[in-house]
Amino acid sequence: MTTTNTLVRYSGAAALVLAAGMAKADTEVEVHGIIDVYGGAQNPLDEDRWTGKLSAGGKDTSYWGISARHQVNDNVAVVGDLEAFFRPDSAEQGRFDGDVFFARNANVGVETEYGTVRGGRVTAPLFLPMAFTNPFGGSFEFSPANYHTYAGGPEFAHLVGDSGWSDTVQYTAPTVNGMTFTVMYGFGDEESDSRGDDRVGANLVYRDGGFTGTAAAHAIDYGLDFNSSGEGGTQYAALLGGMYDFGTFQLYGQYQHIDNDLDTDDFSMNTVTAGVSVDAGPGQVLASYAFSDGSRLGGGGEEPGDGEVNDGGDRNTWAVGYELPVGDMATAYATYFMDDIDDIDDEGHNVGAGMQLRF
Repeated sequence: MTTTNTLVRYSGAAALVLAAGMAKADTEVEVHGIIDVYGGAQNPLDEDRWTGKLSAGGKDTSYWGISARHQVNDNVAVVGDLEAFFRPDSAEQGRFDGDVFFARNANVGVETEYGTVRGGRVTAPLFLPMAFTNPFGGSFEFSPANYHTYAGGPEFAHLVGDSGWSDTVQYTAPTVNGMTFTVMYGFGDEESDSRGDDRVGANLVYRDGGFTGTAAAHAIDYGLDFNSSGEGGTQYAALLGGMYDFGTFQLYGQYQHIDNDLDTDDFSMNTVTAGVSVDAGPGQVLASYAFSDGSRLGGGGEEPGDGEVNDGGDRNTWAVGYELPVGDMATAYATYFMDDIDDIDDEGHNVGAGMQLRF
């Protein structure tokens, strides 16, 4: 009886000490991420063949991450993020072979009442505005908006600089009346002429009830590897986007203008995207369409994008899908995607069904 009472007293004391320590804790660490796998079939653009596949990242690119926050005092906190992409279908790190390890985020910063300053690798200024103003988000497999912005392959991807910027300082102002402003600068590497050197960008996000509006822009000096001819130059890009949530359905729209000022030539691209998500049974039907004019796509060489830049080759891309919540942290989905460029004989198709788990 005495031994039991002693154990109870010691256990109670230990619990009180632990609770007191947790109450005084000034550092928070969170592990989070997404695991996303889908199966289906793909008919690549300009190829007359279908191939079955099991792949990763149908709805979102899989990643795992650690976020840390150390509260120094009532007014100052030190924050940091480490986030790495991976491919759960093959258990390989990165979005592709050779991808940097913490490609999604790798930064540390200071948060005050005047805003947050971070340094390291951060999300590019146009990526999130593009993602949350189209129904398929940042999907690199099924989002028409993302395909026209980042994911169309090196011959077709309009935006340079990747979805994340390294060697970058970022400032995010406090949210005022629903408006949040972020500006960033990426330092160039004087020892190389790699794409994405000397970058400056900003975005503005406004939220009011069911409405979300955004504007974003960047200027990138992308060195001497714009194409195989070794041309250099600067890219200027701007995006306007919006989304309105009506409750049972959501409408999306965005416009993107890109001006490429090359050493030997200038050309621009204009892209318009529209989309909708509609409640249907226990889930939602998603649909989206994107159109780009063809000044970038009508190459004069044997392969798409080779040779001189000419007008022509307009691009039309659309997708339709269904998403079904599975509990609070998982989503099942099925999507059909079609991509068509005027100057290329065969359309591209991608169809698949998958599951995503967020943690």
